[in-house]
Amino acid sequence: MSKVKTTRVWNGLPVDEITNTETGVVELYSQPTRGAMGSTTPGTLFATGDNKGKWSYNDQEGFRRGYNNKQRTQGKPTLTQEEFNKKFFTEGTKLFNNDRANILNTETNYETKELFENNTAAYATNGIPGVINPETGNKNNSEGKDVSNPEGNNEEAEDLGVEEGGNPSGGSSTLGGERDFGSTTTSYRYPLGRVPDLDYDFIQFTAHEYEAGALTVQGPEARIGPSAETITLPMIPNLSESSRVGWGGKELNELQAAVARVATGTLNTQLLNGVDLKAAAETLVGSTIEEANKLIKDNPGLKRGLVAFFAGQAAQVGGANILARTTGAVLNPNLELLFEGPTLRSFNFNFKFRPRDPKEAEEIKQIIRVFKRNMAVQRKTGELFLYTPNIFKIKYLHKGGDHPFMNRLMPCACTAFTVSYTPDNNYMTYDDGSMTGYDVSFTMAEIVPVYADHQKDAGGTGF
Repeated sequence: MSKVKTTRVWNGLPVDEITNTETGVVELYSQPTRGAMGSTTPGTLFATGDNKGKWSYNDQEGFRRGYNNKQRTQGKPTLTQEEFNKKFFTEGTKLFNNDRANILNTETNYETKELFENNTAAYATNGIPGVINPETGNKNNSEGKDVSNPEGNNEEAEDLGVEEGGNPSGGSSTLGGERDFGSTTTSYRYPLGRVPDLDYDFIQFTAHEYEAGALTVQGPEARIGPSAETITLPMIPNLSESSRVGWGGKELNELQAAVARVATGTLNTQLLNGVDLKAAAETLVGSTIEEANKLIKDNPGLKRGLVAFFAGQAAQVGGANILARTTGAVLNPNLELLFEGPTLRSFNFNFKFRPRDPKEAEEIKQIIRVFKRNMAVQRKTGELFLYTPNIFKIKYLHKGGDHPFMNRLMPCACTAFTVSYTPDNNYMTYDDGSMTGYDVSFTMAEIVPVYADHQKDAGGTGF
């Protein structure tokens, strides 16, 4: 099959990419919508990247409308058409070009090796960004130029993108600015090979720069910055979620309640009548005496208990100790389970990588490096400050879209990452030195709690 479908989530907007390996053209569609009785409406064609690396809109207004709808749900500002053009041609096309190049550069997406070599050589000559010319081994840069250093782009492409539909400048990500650590916007996946209609289910991890600045977050996307690499992996066994809320047993005996009533009454009086320290002291003493008299009046047997309780306090052996010994009773603690606050969830992932050829071995190596690089602490030149590692957005995908029957995840930080290079308790390599297998396990922890309003339009089984 000459058409390969992939899905790119661009700033929250899922976009289906249809790459034709016979022509080199890539088309961007909105995702299909489900109607009544299980019917499906095909997605709308948003934009097309031709076989010479140029981009054009097919539905300019619809594309911007879909993008802005996602911006609103994330609590982010919407874009004018001019702003959207700049965003698409300087950021979006970079991502979509990388995804197309990954498809065109993969031999298993072609019927024969000869067809792969002939087509990619033609695409490289035509100027499709990111394509590797099999005859020279050189990779086109983001302007479609065949150079030994594919990252050596000039900065004129940004203006070209806005005005003429050209390609974005820069082949590597600008994540981190001065603290750049080699991040890119490349897409990786395992296993390699043709997945024509994405009929399989996958897990997708997209790295993002941590967006600092706000003291508090106003939504799950508030800490999501520019995107970096995307990694698509197969579903694994033992996928689960566990939601918790902080509740705890709290005590308030009658003496503590009386003190609370006195303090509350005194403070309320001061708030209503203005602050007067002398009056506040008088009110506090008067209220304390009044509350104590009321306690004793309402509980005739309380005097003896109070004597025992405070005797224990004075002797520093605990009021309950003396009280229980002398009266055979304890103060009713009025124990109650009370809400304490939200908790943060974490998820464990375990993947088994078994490379079948050198290209897949290289892909696995890069996947491991990408995870490790994005979870690592960042720094600038000099070591006065350390910076927050990148964070991840995680999606369960079904036929290229959000899985309709699985949970959603908040943005996550990778808190632990483990690689076993001898998964079968044996050290084994191929001729080129690549391992015959890797077992990778890591923990992703959500950076914000889940609140009830998040569940309203979450989709699937919710967060």
